[in-house]
Amino acid sequence: MQGIYAFIVGVSLYGNFPQWERGWIDTVFAFDPGRGQSFGREYFPANVFGPPDTAARPERPSASPRQILSLGMGGEIVVGFRERAVVNGPGPDFVVFENAFRTPSGKVFAEPAIVSVSRDGISWHQFPWDSLTLQGCAGLTPTNGAAVDLLDPTADGGGDWFDLETLGIDTIRYIRISDITGWLAARPEHPFWDPTLSGFDLDAVGSRYLVQLSSHNTPNSFVHRRHLILSEPCLPRSFFGVASGTSYHLYTLEGRLLQAGKVDEQLCLPYRGAILLLRVGSMEAVVVWL
Repeated sequence: MQGIYAFIVGVSLYGNFPQWERGWIDTVFAFDPGRGQSFGREYFPANVFGPPDTAARPERPSASPRQILSLGMGGEIVVGFRERAVVNGPGPDFVVFENAFRTPSGKVFAEPAIVSVSRDGISWHQFPWDSLTLQGCAGLTPTNGAAVDLLDPTADGGGDWFDLETLGIDTIRYIRISDITGWLAARPEHPFWDPTLSGFDLDAVGSRYLVQLSSHNTPNSFVHRRHLILSEPCLPRSFFGVASGTSYHLYTLEGRLLQAGKVDEQLCLPYRGAILLLRVGSMEAVVVWL
């Protein structure tokens, strides 16, 4: 089986934030499809970039694979903004759009996901959510693509908004969306249960509080990326551009240490969904194996 690697290099410096920007995600750091995932894969990742489907309405959801990507039951995706970070501004900071919709009876058809965030891709912080009302999840609020400003939480554009103040965090680089539709589908007594549940469908993620990263204000940022598709999970030392004997640590996406050691002539990564940190002076090289 082929492994997909993303190679990222960054500088761990911090500084004052410049003026806020607004925008939509333009980077996928990791995607682990869940059971039954197929919808939208042929247009991935373009279908999760940019604003949500402007044709979507609360009673008529987006149904185009060019606009949405199914994560599948138990699927997970990690997304972010190229060379930009989300900061904690006044009110909600970022929004996740799914294709939830309101049925003729008034009930919302929801396929929920848990949202977690991270500054460095290693330590994660999960937004609290209610198992009965699903408040705190993404995938609960229908999209109104006709709204004047879809990045204004007061403009009735829909989507589910998240505030970093809830977690006591000032800055993040990574947003992780983890489908829990399988959990919901196994509970027919739940108010949001439906026999046709199939998995979270991601339309868009945007933020109204973005700052540009540079060598003077980058918190553990990974500002250069390139993707390679490899036939086996072993990489020569020359790929990393490091000397023999360089220390490395391999972590899960949740931050649990899997293994540590020194780089020899090649380095083999026998784990899926792992993050590799190579310490080279003040620089860090990071590999995500999907």
